[in-house]
Amino acid sequence: MADFAGAVAAMRARFTTNFTAAPASFQNEDPPQQPWPPNSPASPWVYFEVVETRNGLRGVGLPGNQAWLSVGYIYVNVFVPRGYGFADHLALAGQAVEVFRSQTFYNSEPGCCVRCWGENGEGPTIQGGDSAADDGNWFGVTVAIPFQFFYLK
Repeated sequence: MADFAGAVAAMRARFTTNFTAAPASFQNEDPPQQPWPPNSPASPWVYFEVVETRNGLRGVGLPGNQAWLSVGYIYVNVFVPRGYGFADHLALAGQAVEVFRSQTFYNSEPGCCVRCWGENGEGPTIQGGDSAADDGNWFGVTVAIPFQFFYLK
């Protein structure tokens, strides 16, 4: 039966299969290599996370066959070394956007799927890049992809 853990696993699988432009680290896991972040020479890297912001009953039915909806964001935090160049940084972040833009997946069960757009049709955005993003050795922007996860419970 489809659940939130499976939906997050499907999001991660989609990302790791389709985004190869930079190494990635994930929530509550050790980095994939040492040293981390990659630093010889310093190169871009990303931090992938999924945050649920709301969950509620979406449709009526008998228990076990009620439609539920979880919404939230997939965040891909894209870090580049200072001096990398903002246009190239945005291009790298744009590759992460395209992995999820208007995609539907994790839909092998009737009534269950992940859709990558918000409830009002909003799509992915690239946030950040302000003066607070470059106060160290790394400059970061965040790709925010709204998702909807429909499931039966």
